[in-house]
Amino acid sequence: MAVASVAVLVLGGCGGGPDRKAPAVDAFSPVEQRVARNGPPRASPRWERVTRVAGRGPAGERVSIAGGAIQWRARWRCRSGSFRIFAAPGPAGRRLLGQGRCPGRGEAQSIGTGRVRLSVEASGPWQVVVEQQVDTPIAERPLPAMRSPAARLLARGAFYGIERSAKGQAQLHRLGGGRLALRLDGFETSPNVGLFVWTSTAARPRTSKQAFRAPHSTLAELKSTSGSQNYLLPRGTSAKEIRSVVIWCEPVRIAYAAAALRRVERSR
Repeated sequence: MAVASVAVLVLGGCGGGPDRKAPAVDAFSPVEQRVARNGPPRASPRWERVTRVAGRGPAGERVSIAGGAIQWRARWRCRSGSFRIFAAPGPAGRRLLGQGRCPGRGEAQSIGTGRVRLSVEASGPWQVVVEQQVDTPIAERPLPAMRSPAARLLARGAFYGIERSAKGQAQLHRLGGGRLALRLDGFETSPNVGLFVWTSTAARPRTSKQAFRAPHSTLAELKSTSGSQNYLLPRGTSAKEIRSVVIWCEPVRIAYAAAALRRVERSR
């Protein structure tokens, strides 16, 4: 199975960041390192879904890639026969993105932005997921359940730096059905990959060693190093066991930042 690809995404560990001198950029560096960025600091590149399309046999679909996107990709799979996917950004013609025999799957990437017409030539069922890579701050609104009259803000605290600087606020909510949810509001830390959100029993960890030794749970991979974002905690999690939130870098085992949670008194 052959897959045409314009760029190869290579992600390193999270030990680096703006505190270290960046290596010289060459033609073989990842796309996100070669695309010029102006203005304020950016978040770590992340993939966001643009659309999902499915069909049986030949079909066409128009998709819109954000102008500020670093690159985009089409991940496809098919069940029988053969599969080819093309992209045509304008009237100049179309170019082959990927092809293969079915059943099978593949992925193709491109750095073009704007409106793109995808066309599929297939002899059986298939589906394509289109995603774009962006480095703008994430802007998730509070979950609707957080605004329900039955919901309650349990605790909150400001982020502080441990191995890297950080700002923003962590908020622990109990939703109407009893499930806990965490919101990072106005969050920002050093852009990098391999970062995870921990809920911890440590009251206020000051070092990576303290954060690691305290009983903790890995909640999720950090969605973005900049912006507001929501996380649902596993059902049955006890709020009493959560005294802080830690941003942890697993590849090099350091704590980027933390937020000590203070209980919010219920109004009478």
